[in-house]
Amino acid sequence: MLVEAFIEKAWIIKHGPDDKHYYITTTGEQELSRMGIGLSQIRSWASLASSYREIAYHILLYISYKLHILIGLMIALAGCFIRQEKAFAQVNVIRQLEDASFTTTDSTRYVDLMNQLAGQYQHRQLDTCFFYLCRAREVAQRQGYKRGEAAAYRGLGSYYAYRDNSYLSFRFYIDALNLYKSLGDSAGICQTSMHLGVYYQYEKQYQEAASYMKRAMGMSDRLKNDTILRMLLANYYFIYANDLRANRSSDFIDKKRAYQALATARRLAARAEDERLLIYTGMLQAQELIYAKMDITEGLDRLTALTDEAERKGYIYHAMYGYSHLASYKARNKLADSISAQRDMARLATIGGFRELALPVVAKLYTWYDARHDEDSAQLYANMMLEIIEKDEQSKTQGELDYIDYYMQEKKLRALQLQHDYQQQILDKKAMESRNRYAVIIFLTVLLVLIILLLADVNRSHRRSRENASRLGEKNREVSEKNALLQTQDDFKNKLISLIAHDFRVPLNHIIDITNLLKDHSLSFEEATALFRRLETKSAHTLHIFDSILRWIRSQLSGFVYTPVVCQPADMIQEALEILKDNATEKRLQVTVDIPEEVALLADREMLQFVHRNLLHNAIKFSPAGSELKITSSVTGDFVTIALVDEGRGVDPEMLPHLFEYRNREKSSGKSKGGAGLALIICKDFMDKMGGVIRGMNNTGKGSTFSYTLPLAKDSNSIQI
Repeated sequence: MLVEAFIEKAWIIKHGPDDKHYYITTTGEQELSRMGIGLSQIRSWASLASSYREIAYHILLYISYKLHILIGLMIALAGCFIRQEKAFAQVNVIRQLEDASFTTTDSTRYVDLMNQLAGQYQHRQLDTCFFYLCRAREVAQRQGYKRGEAAAYRGLGSYYAYRDNSYLSFRFYIDALNLYKSLGDSAGICQTSMHLGVYYQYEKQYQEAASYMKRAMGMSDRLKNDTILRMLLANYYFIYANDLRANRSSDFIDKKRAYQALATARRLAARAEDERLLIYTGMLQAQELIYAKMDITEGLDRLTALTDEAERKGYIYHAMYGYSHLASYKARNKLADSISAQRDMARLATIGGFRELALPVVAKLYTWYDARHDEDSAQLYANMMLEIIEKDEQSKTQGELDYIDYYMQEKKLRALQLQHDYQQQILDKKAMESRNRYAVIIFLTVLLVLIILLLADVNRSHRRSRENASRLGEKNREVSEKNALLQTQDDFKNKLISLIAHDFRVPLNHIIDITNLLKDHSLSFEEATALFRRLETKSAHTLHIFDSILRWIRSQLSGFVYTPVVCQPADMIQEALEILKDNATEKRLQVTVDIPEEVALLADREMLQFVHRNLLHNAIKFSPAGSELKITSSVTGDFVTIALVDEGRGVDPEMLPHLFEYRNREKSSGKSKGGAGLALIICKDFMDKMGGVIRGMNNTGKGSTFSYTLPLAKDSNSIQI
């Protein structure tokens, strides 16, 4: 028996009276610990396995990836597992790449090897893929290897797409595309455009998806690169299949071209012996048989066989893809084994690190077992859900911090360039002073020899002295301007730190509170679902604020060019109120928006929306429960005034004259006013840039009124937002 053979070699697992009973011996526990396998990992595998044979399979698979001893273990268990020579060939490719990375001394070659290893692991083990991508990016940035850096960014875009982090996925794809464009790398531009097309397809932005895929298809015809072409054709068919099942029509994709693309991609994959693409295109053909109802039985048999093949060869993502479609079809048609397919998908997600993709399936499994009062299985999948959510939050937070670190490195490079220019000016000044001293020595020597030319030399010396004084004065003015610029940037840094602390503390505290509630298991399924929705809203709001802060940073650092567009304040205020709806509901506020739809003004939309969010946030925050918040508009000549009137306690009269001033705030009497004041300072900065005015005043009786005035939009041909 399998387990008896394994006991003879390592004394790790014994079995009970049937295949579903086994336990770990003391010797086995020590051996597992030595190999880096904890009992918690064994229990996780055991919960997903139907017999001791599967648990032994998981142990062997883990050891083979970590210790590279798969062949020796397979010999020890001869006849117990199916041998796949091509799977070993793929493992050998990975080993060759890893061995080459250990021995190479060329940094450029090392970066390329890291990117190739990441590509090999992308569909096998996502966490390992991320490790190699980070390593490639780090070395490429340090060595200035832009092509390797672009490849790492493209890989990170795909990584975060699998992590279900669309924001970072898009940002890294765009960074890769910009780098490839600066290098003039047509192949890189083509591949990244293809990834962006698939990204927009998943985001349901179908016009953008078609635009990028058209660009990629056009470039592939010129490149004549079969490796790029076969993947591009497969994704072309994938987009067609999604459009067809969603009953969407497209001018870019038609049925005949899609079938030809899939057939060509499979033919090219077979010629190149690309087994991963052969499995993928085979699955697409099997799905066509199923969903088009050509031959459902044949399609299910093919899809099942290809899914098993993908799992045996280590293509975890493709095996999950196959199990997902099998489970979906069987569940929709009420066939047997749909739960088994979902369990297999969850099991593979745990092995391959594709946690976020498995979350909906794990939630369904939890619901299914909970409805049948299978407490052990329900608790297992509940724990798995919690672990996935926690790791997802950690991954998103780490990814955002990683991107901020990348941005700050660029800022440091600009600061170093500024410092270099300043030092060069000092060297030029010293060189000029040295030349002046040399001229004086020559002048004195000539003076002793040619006394007759004394007056002429004195006159010339006097003129030179005046010119030098003028130059020195100009240099001193430039130094003063540089010092003023450095002081301004230091003030800006202090504002930025305070603003980030203000705008990120509240939503992150909400997220932490929600996570603590989930850890306590004190919520029902409906309450947890509602909290998940709130968590998603808070996260989206935090990212939106992050984008606004980055926009303001760029306006301060790289020079701001104001391009006004026509804005509808009524619609924009309603959009801002949606984000703060929970806060207003908790305080039972009656919010009245009395702004005609036809009122339009000229402004930068993102800057104006930042002002709306902060004024609304302050008004709701300082309004008493059950009070009324009025938002009105008035037109005076060529200007529009938007006013927010609340019934709160108003603004401290001593603070009111300095409400929008930064330095007076810092020098106040030591009372902490919080971060809202800093936000008001930024609002005034934005209004100044847009040619507007922002005001704050206390009402007679109670409450306060905050308003701003901007130019009225009269030209109907202007761009309207």
